[in-house]
Formats: sequence, C-alpha cells, structure tokens
Amino acid sequence: MSSSDERSQGKGDGKGDWTRTAPCHDEPIKLRSRKVCVEVVRGPAQGLKAELHGHGARIGSGPGADLILPDPTVSRHHLTVRIEGESIRVVDNKSRNGTVLDGVRVFDAYARPDATLLLGTSMLRLRMLDEAIEIPLSAKDRFGSMLGRSVAMRRLFGLLELVAPTDMTVLVEGETGTGKELVAEGIHRHSRRDNGPLVVFDCSAIPATLIEGELFGTRRTAYTGAGDRGGRFKEAHGGTLFLDEIGELPLELQPKLLRALERREVRRLGDDEVRKVDVRIVAATNRSLNVEVERGRFREDLYHRLAEVVVQVPTLRNRLDDIPLLARHFEAEFRAQSPESPPLPDTTIAGFQQRSWPGNVRELRHKIRLAMLLGAERSEGPKEEVHLALEDIPVNLDEHLFKGIDRIKEGYERAYILKALEKTSYNVTHTAELAGVGRRYIQRAMERHGLRNLRGPGGSQGSGETVVDLRF
Repeated sequence: MSSSDERSQGKGDGKGDWTRTAPCHDEPIKLRSRKVCVEVVRGPAQGLKAELHGHGARIGSGPGADLILPDPTVSRHHLTVRIEGESIRVVDNKSRNGTVLDGVRVFDAYARPDATLLLGTSMLRLRMLDEAIEIPLSAKDRFGSMLGRSVAMRRLFGLLELVAPTDMTVLVEGETGTGKELVAEGIHRHSRRDNGPLVVFDCSAIPATLIEGELFGTRRTAYTGAGDRGGRFKEAHGGTLFLDEIGELPLELQPKLLRALERREVRRLGDDEVRKVDVRIVAATNRSLNVEVERGRFREDLYHRLAEVVVQVPTLRNRLDDIPLLARHFEAEFRAQSPESPPLPDTTIAGFQQRSWPGNVRELRHKIRLAMLLGAERSEGPKEEVHLALEDIPVNLDEHLFKGIDRIKEGYERAYILKALEKTSYNVTHTAELAGVGRRYIQRAMERHGLRNLRGPGGSQGSGETVVDLRF
C-alpha cells in the first residue's frame, strides 16, 4: 500500500486523520479534527461557552479570532489551541500579558484534560470533545510553484484554490524562507488576472522617503530631480500588486495606502489628478500584524482591509514529510544546470528530515545546492561540537528563565553573524546564504546587535556588493 493510500485509510500524521469520500483520486480529501470546548469561568465574558475546531483555533480580543473575549487585558490574537493526537497544544502568540496554563506561564505547551488557562483577567477551561469536524484539503500536491503532500500544505492549497479565482485581498503570513512570494505568484497564476502583470514591491527595500513616489508615482515638478513616473499601482493595472514585507511600511504612509485600497484610485506626488486603478492586492509579512496593531505600529483599519483572507504558510519544521519531495525537486532543478553533479543519496535526504530548518525551504534549497556542488559528504563537513560546561553558562537566578534563554540566544546570534561575516569577507548576501536565512534578516540582526558599520580588515570591503557598511 502506498503512503497516499495509507493516508486515505485514516493513518494520518498525528495532526488529524485523512479521509477520502471515495476511492477516486479526483474526489476531495478531508482532515478529521476533534473539537475543543472552551468555557470562560472568570472575566468579562464569564459563562460563555464555545466549541472550536481543533486544527488551530485562535482566541483573543480581536475581530479575527475564532473566540472573541471582550477583555482589554487580552491581546487581539492572544493564543492558538490545536489538537495533536490526544493532546491539546497551547501556543501563545507574543501576547502582552502572557498565557498561564495551570498556574505556569507558557509559550508553547501541551495541556492536560480539563486544564485552565489565564489570559489577562479571563480564566478559561479547556476540554477535548469526541465530536469531530471535517476540514477540506486539496487533492493536489502543488499549487503554482509550491510543492507539498503534507496535511499542512494540502490545507493551504485547498484554501488558495478557493481564494485565487476571486478578487479578495489576501494577507500572507509566515516566517522568512517559507515561500510567501510563491503564494502570491500562485494566486496570480490561478486568478482571472493571470494575463495581466504581477508587480512586486518590497516595502523593506526602499527608503521610507521614496516609498510614496514608488507606489503612487511622481510628477516631474514634485521635487528636484523627480521624473514623470506612473508608480507600482499603475504598473499593476489589470493585474496583481504584491506588497512584500508590508509590516515595514512606515506608519505615516499607511493612511495613503488604505485610501488607495478603498477607493481604487491614486494620486501621484506633485499632481492634482486622481487616477483610477484596477488592481488586486496580495500582501505578505514575516511578522504578526495583529501584534503590530496592538503595539501601535500598524493601523487597525489597514490591517482589516488587507486581511480579507489571512493565509498562514507553514514552516518547514512543521512539514518535514515534504523534504524528500522538495529535495528531489531542487536536485532536478540544479542538475539541469550541472549535469555532472552526483546524485544525492537517500541517507543524506533522510538526514535532512532530522533538522529544524530555521531558514525553512530557502535554507533547504541552499543545502541541496551545496551538497550537489561539493558532494553530500563534504557538504556536511566536519561538525564542530561545542562542549559547554555548566559553570561556563552565565546564569542569573534573579531574572525570569525565558529572559535568560533569550539573552543566551541573542549572544549566540551575534557571535554567529560575526563569524559568518569574517568567513565571507564581510559580504552580507554570502553571509545570508551561509546562514540559510534571508539577506534582510542578516541586515536587521546587524542593526539590532550594533554591527551596521562593521567593515573588513583594513577597512576594505569584500568582493561583490557593498558589504557590511550598508545604508539601511
């Protein structure tokens, strides 16, 4: 019996059961998920009961939550509860006041049956129900350029197949390297606008003073040196405008973007004329915009305008079963460029499934390329084992445990980036490739750790681009 047949029989992967309504492969696949009963036992909504689907239900005070708590001490998207096997998993979403599970503050934990949760001043009781719901999944293992046979990806594909033919605005959330830009490309390709342009605008790559002109256009008289330009909205007329890293958009420009989205019209800098535009918007961010709204860094009205449909792209560590499929796909892609490269052994790919992949699919692609260039064994290289004695770890019992963990993590990140910069002759792009993360991540980390003006030996820069002495 093949793996797909096993899944159709309900064996699944521990995050729900696969069911198929008929043996035909064109019939829909569904994910069976048990429900969670949530009862508010203390707080403004005391007495409220709700039954939530256990495949990832959001609890918070914001309108996008599956269970809305009218409690000012509860964050907009405070936490997510999901059923995994016979356990209820509770994941705090960087809430302001934290999540306390049975008297212990948690960030990601499994709850016992009949557990209690404290969110601000609201106390909830959780209970798993025997009743199940069915969540439709795509019968396909690809959408656009994205590949995946896991439950997480088939669920994503199923949602995108429904949303793409419409003109709804889509907000794509996910970690760096998960493939958010591929989601936008897939939506455009499967929409009625596929014959029109797909225009990409990276909000993090343009200086704040130039973003308005780049988006809406400029007139020659707008400022000294300005030229007549139509802007990205005009370029995307009749097609799709992909606003990447929308969370980086300066707060003062957000009302102008909101106005353009609501009225479907733009005005160039230095121009009195208003021009109508026919554009579909897909936006992406590696942040939680709910959290950004709560912290006053993103306008709530703009968030609601962008989040007509919110798409969460799963991390690679949550879809490890997809690694063989992705690895062979990347191998074939690179083999077309270098036919003499040796094939990747199955043992190497199996080893890839044991990693956590903080850089997600982008990091995997880089490792596959490295393995094919150097040979699987050499690409792994001799692993440096770090033996750290307990007395070498700086422990401060006066601080919270997780604050101490964060402090150690920050120190490791700074040391890692410094060492990687030295190895790559202070080239940011090569440092990002070595680390398996995006270039923007390295830039932000350098800014966070005070490394912006660091330069190579003798004040020189590495080969290639402007290196570490960057203008962010």
